[in-house]
Formats: sequence, C-alpha cells, structure tokens
Amino acid sequence: MIQGRRIGVFAAMSLDGYLATENDGLEWLDKVAHAEEDHGYGAFASRVVGYVVGRRTYEVVLELCGGDFPHVGRWPIYVVTSKADSMTPVEGVEFGDFEALPAWLGQHVPPTTDDELVWCDGGGQLIASLSDVIDEWTVSVIPTLLGSGIPMFPSGRPAVDLETAGAMTYDSGLIQLRYTRKG
Repeated sequence: MIQGRRIGVFAAMSLDGYLATENDGLEWLDKVAHAEEDHGYGAFASRVVGYVVGRRTYEVVLELCGGDFPHVGRWPIYVVTSKADSMTPVEGVEFGDFEALPAWLGQHVPPTTDDELVWCDGGGQLIASLSDVIDEWTVSVIPTLLGSGIPMFPSGRPAVDLETAGAMTYDSGLIQLRYTRKG
C-alpha cells in the first residue's frame, strides 16, 4: 500500500513482454479488440478511485482519442512527468514528478476500502517504479511476438513475490492473468 491506497495495474502486453512497439504503436492490440468483449475492463474500472499514468502513455492515449483524455471527470488523474512545467494544462489532470505522487494521492484520493484501487496505467518505467507497492496485477497477454518495443518489465526494478488470483482465456486468443502481491 502507498499511504492507505491499494494500487492496481490493468495492462496488455505481447507474449514477449512489450506494452507497445518502439514508436509507441498499439495497433497490434486490434487483433483482440471485439466490441462485445471488454476483457474485464468494466469490472476493473468500477473499482477505480484514482488514476496514475506516465507522461508518454498519457500522450499516446490523448493522441488516439483525438485530443480528449477519456478518463477526465471520472477519477482524479495524475500524470507522472519530469516535465510538468511544460505540459499544457488540462482541467481534471494534474502533472507532477514521481516524488510528489504520495502527497498528491493523500490530497486527492481517499484511502481505498474493500476492493477499491488506484489504477497505475503505465508505462513500463512507472510500473517498474511502483512494482513493489502494486497490490494487484491484471495482465492480458496478447498472442503476438513484437520482437522489440517498450517493455512492461524493464530491468532494475525490485523483486516482488506474487500470488496467483486467477486466469481467463478469451476466444480472441487473449489470456488474462491476475496476481496479488504476497504479504
């Protein structure tokens, strides 16, 4: 936990462990996208009370969504960046560095109760920085090998013991793995 907040990841990666191609491409995810299946996103999102995202992921999502960040107004949003002063202000989004994250959580996100979570939504550097305090992992493995790209698990992060919480398979070939932090 980080100041009474449970942190959760809900992410997709290629079988060889990449979140995106080297140029931040996500088109390879289209092979498992089906309008009738959300792969558990709705259930996960219903438990989210705050949202933390890395700057590159924020910018990629912003571009994919035509300049409108989809989670604004839904949850308090914190974009982790060393370039906070140069970011274009967006109502409902706060920009700040990693060191300010615990204070921001304390000011903007009430302590989580029961099954609530603060969603840590990449990228790889942010997930690595928080990996030893992430309480819940939902990782969808996409049946593709990218060969290179942005790794979900960059080297240099601490070792973390996890317990298996479940797995699901989908007709698209996606396999979703769920883990909780041991201890």
